[in-house]
Amino acid sequence: MNEQQFLFQHPPLIKWEAVGQQFDQCAIFFVTNKDGTIVYMSDLFMKQLSRRYGVVQQLVDRAHEAISTLYTNDTWRGKVTVDQRHAYMHVHSFQSHFIWTGFFLLDDNDSDTLTGVLSYDSFQHMLCERMNQNEPFTLLSLNLDRFKFINDLIGYERGNELLKQVAERLRRYECGIVARQHRDQFFLAFYTVDRNELRQVIEEIIQLFSAPFQLKDQELTVTPSIGVSVFPHDATDWTTLMSFADLALEIAKENGGNTYCFYTNELKKMNEQKLYIQHSIRKALKQNEFTLHYQPIVDMETGDIVAAEALLRWYHPKRGWISPATFIPIAEETNLIQPIGEWVLRKVCEQSKVWKKKGLPHVQIGINISIKQFLQADLVKHIEHVLHTYDLDPFCLKLEITESMAMHHIDYVLAQLQALKNLGLQLAIDDFGTGYSSLNYLKKLPVDIIKIDRSFVQDMVKHSYDLSIVRAVIEVAHSLQMKVVAEGVETEEQLAILKREGCDRAQGYYFSKPLSAEQFEQLVQSKKGRSH
Repeated sequence: MNEQQFLFQHPPLIKWEAVGQQFDQCAIFFVTNKDGTIVYMSDLFMKQLSRRYGVVQQLVDRAHEAISTLYTNDTWRGKVTVDQRHAYMHVHSFQSHFIWTGFFLLDDNDSDTLTGVLSYDSFQHMLCERMNQNEPFTLLSLNLDRFKFINDLIGYERGNELLKQVAERLRRYECGIVARQHRDQFFLAFYTVDRNELRQVIEEIIQLFSAPFQLKDQELTVTPSIGVSVFPHDATDWTTLMSFADLALEIAKENGGNTYCFYTNELKKMNEQKLYIQHSIRKALKQNEFTLHYQPIVDMETGDIVAAEALLRWYHPKRGWISPATFIPIAEETNLIQPIGEWVLRKVCEQSKVWKKKGLPHVQIGINISIKQFLQADLVKHIEHVLHTYDLDPFCLKLEITESMAMHHIDYVLAQLQALKNLGLQLAIDDFGTGYSSLNYLKKLPVDIIKIDRSFVQDMVKHSYDLSIVRAVIEVAHSLQMKVVAEGVETEEQLAILKREGCDRAQGYYFSKPLSAEQFEQLVQSKKGRSH
């Protein structure tokens, strides 16, 4: 007998009445084995429950009276309460299965008002109850990669439409409970803790995002990052379990997004280290622990120092020198990169003014701009204000952005770069060749300098492929009236190749390591003396 045949013979009541009230209709129809395993659920019921498979399983688990009664009788009627919501049930024994019909009473407060999935409070209540019963489950914390930037670009209304469509796709996953807390923060729960099964489930969830989202007159592709924690393996209380899922989510984001990460004890240790570094960065800014070193950039024809790259250094009072590779990602993640970037900008301008007063030959100083600084709406006005404060020509400052920054959201980047260019600043693309762009993108960018990544410079002696890339970058850059700087030059052989290929400038240990301000000044003065 199929669903339609059964409903024809045993039609469910249209409305249930209890305590003198009539409740909103939410028709229940699902089938279980006699051991309580759900084998079928109607599409309508799943949609009405936001595909909360777990809620239905709890209905079965709570209906002990129904299960025991049906071993001796064909039918059972009664009320089952799950998460403070009532279901009025009619259970019929049919061959080797139980067929469940009736109505589930849902409260408006159970759902997120924007997307229709579970509200965070209902989600938390449901899973805390499961914790109280010591029933295992897996928690997923999901964010959309770069959602804030996307939302700023497409506007509030389209951002909300995107979130609705994301929620609808997540609801397609029948075995999961879906909830939303705020903005693009979604949660999912699964009643399995098997790692192999979970990996398959999560990969299928990520695959849900592969097709573009249709937003009125435009298509938009977004990707998710997912953090995973497991009860009770990782934590036995809700707050800790949630914080572990969020920690794993942050690692997934750091790994580039569009991926997932399981919580581990190693992550906890990493997080403790990260928190220590984060706290230390705040102290470092207050106690002036940061310094700048300057690496000379040399003109290939004359051998003169024509520019320098300002490189941030940190001497920790207890741990000594801490690598930028360690603290910069943490600063970016915790939004401390903005005050650090502000400090670097002012320090470079201050140093440039000092050298100008001392009569040093003009040396252009390059500073690296992080993506978060670059996306600040008032970046151009702020830089203009700082230059005015120190009475400096904008040409003395060179801003370096990475290739990956330049290639994302190209229209916004072009507008921001053009505004900086109009201010009179020199612009450079740093680490060129390590991203995913093609040389054709260069013609769109209003930049003055291309810096070839050190990996190509160091390998071009041995590998013709790397040499071909170096040659191509130089040729295309020159055709677009841009200068080329080779990074990481360490040997005479590398220098000879770069000269032969027509590279304009170079920096690296062959010329000098990064120097303190005093050492750099002495180097420039000594070269100035020799030239006379």
